[in-house]
Amino acid sequence: MKSIMTALGPRTNTCRALVLASSLALLSSLGLWATAVEAWWTPPPSSSCGSSTFPATGQTASYPPLLKITDAPVRDDGLVRAGGALSYQNNGDGTITDLNTGLMWEQKIRDIVTAKGNHDVTLTFPWDSAAPTIWDWLEEVNTEGGTGLAGYNDWRIPNVKELQSIVDYGTFSPPVDVAFNHNPGMLATCSVAECSLTGVGNYWTSTTLELNPAFGWGVGFNAGGVFNDSKSNILFVRAVRGGCVP
Repeated sequence: MKSIMTALGPRTNTCRALVLASSLALLSSLGLWATAVEAWWTPPPSSSCGSSTFPATGQTASYPPLLKITDAPVRDDGLVRAGGALSYQNNGDGTITDLNTGLMWEQKIRDIVTAKGNHDVTLTFPWDSAAPTIWDWLEEVNTEGGTGLAGYNDWRIPNVKELQSIVDYGTFSPPVDVAFNHNPGMLATCSVAECSLTGVGNYWTSTTLELNPAFGWGVGFNAGGVFNDSKSNILFVRAVRGGCVP
């Protein structure tokens, strides 16, 4: 021990000891000693949330850079294709289940004859307004038929990450799997057995812009971008249920 002190110098070791002692004293006084390490990780969700697979983007074509001057390999999204391949099940009752996330989605149809029922693909609403909003519409979805869409009354507006999870970046206008874009050319009315549609435009989510609570986050179903917009603006909306909700 004496040889170490001599090699480093007594002044250096004394300074290090003082810094270490003061740091430990500060952690102890703040009650952080036991949780200092724990603060750097997020505990896993409770078992009630179940298990799911993070979905892939759907992009399968690789687009290497055109101006790159080095030989560094390019393993872009279209080459790696990380995540679970997009996979959906049409339940035949106006709902679609994502087999990766387990989320159940509302199926959109064309319902002009009945004056645009709850699930007409052209319906649009503001997030917050004196006029009917996405929340008024959602209440109707949860009470329709006395039991709610497909017998469920726990439908909700998806958060921004949930809604983005059904974007298929391997296509566009709309950027979704065929499960959400079946028979889009039908110009007359079409039922859940005949079509499954997605409006080419912007959709609301339930997520508010923290920087300015008068704005909310949305997902664009033209190219798949995420954006924020004034809550008074009128956008499309799609309901979801299930997932990891406390």
